[in-house]
Amino acid sequence: MEPNKNGSLPSTRKRSRAPAVALGVLLGVALTVGVIFAISIARRGETLPRVTREDLEAAARRWTENGPASYDMDIMVGGGRPGPVHIEVRVGRVTRMTRDGVVPAQSRTWEYWTVPGQLETIRQDFDSAETPGGFGVLAVTETVFRGEFDPRYGYPRRYQRNVLGTNLDVEWTATSFKAIE
Repeated sequence: MEPNKNGSLPSTRKRSRAPAVALGVLLGVALTVGVIFAISIARRGETLPRVTREDLEAAARRWTENGPASYDMDIMVGGGRPGPVHIEVRVGRVTRMTRDGVVPAQSRTWEYWTVPGQLETIRQDFDSAETPGGFGVLAVTETVFRGEFDPRYGYPRRYQRNVLGTNLDVEWTATSFKAIE
């Protein structure tokens, strides 16, 4: 190696510093993204309490005892097929239902969005979580249920099902509920 003007040998440190700095920046970005992702996952359910089967059955009893036979309900669905649902029930029967502003062609699907239908869906989610291979997941996984039920009527105000490690999460929020007395 030829000496510099000041008589010292050129440093090899400058050449090896650039990859080290780039690696440090990449690790810093990856760590930051990971922390933000972890916080967002933690916050997703932090405002909602965990729901147990006992909570569900207590809500179903409230609905049976106090739920109106006629009501209108608007629901915002999240998960794999997000969008608004509107349902009108009169004397226990669905008279109108829309999904994304459109009346579904198959009226048999309307019942799923009634309060009893929603409660049954949650009940089936609990059953699937307790069954090996539930939700079609081969690996052992944990399912977390979060939500809140109306204290008077028992309908699900908010519901979240998180099958950890999968993309099988489901959620919905009742954005309005009007009892027709």
